[in-house]
Amino acid sequence: MRVLETHLLKKEIFLSLLNSETLEVALKIVIEVGNYHLDILNIKDSRDINAFIATETQKIHRLAAELFIDPALFEAYVSLKKDVTKSYSLIMETESEFLKDFIKRFIDLYNIKTALRINYQAGTEALLERNLIDGGYIPGEEFVKPSTSPLLNNYRRIIQEGIAQTEKDGNFAVLERQMEDYLTELMRPAKYMFFGPEAVFGYCLAKENELKRLHLILLAKLNNIPDSEVQERLTLSYA
Repeated sequence: MRVLETHLLKKEIFLSLLNSETLEVALKIVIEVGNYHLDILNIKDSRDINAFIATETQKIHRLAAELFIDPALFEAYVSLKKDVTKSYSLIMETESEFLKDFIKRFIDLYNIKTALRINYQAGTEALLERNLIDGGYIPGEEFVKPSTSPLLNNYRRIIQEGIAQTEKDGNFAVLERQMEDYLTELMRPAKYMFFGPEAVFGYCLAKENELKRLHLILLAKLNNIPDSEVQERLTLSYA
């Protein structure tokens, strides 16, 4: 895992990509410092960019299938963004207290975002209750009724800028960035766990987040989107 992690793109590289003048320059930087095939220099449009990201994502999943000794943990990893409840059930059957804590906090953040979105859209309490997921540290009823939960207030302090933005105009970009940053920091200790599935889980999530950042920047360069708008969405690097 240590060798694989050395190929993750660091914060400074993403800043260089963000400051690059054209898509072509950005792609050359990726080739120079990343573990990517020269074929990406042939990228010309959004279809090419999307195909590149899809191919690299498939590579991560194939690698994860090899690295996870327990097939259930591989399934938990690939289900995390698609079926959180399934991922939670699988992780809770393992012996990893680290991953159990991670998935509970992941669900807390998922529920916070769900509550903010439904509240902004003036949704009903019944709609909110149907869309909350069980398994986090914070009980569902605390999202429905005004809450003074210390843990919920702690989350609010961590993502307060994002919460303020969503309540102001329904823009979830800052909130999602702050949540991703929090989860990245939460997973960072896994880099130093030499035995068990935590390091594999951490690396695979970090690689997927790297692809998300590359996708964002490459599309921005293609479409001449201002750097300031991209910076708003650019999450922390695990490297």
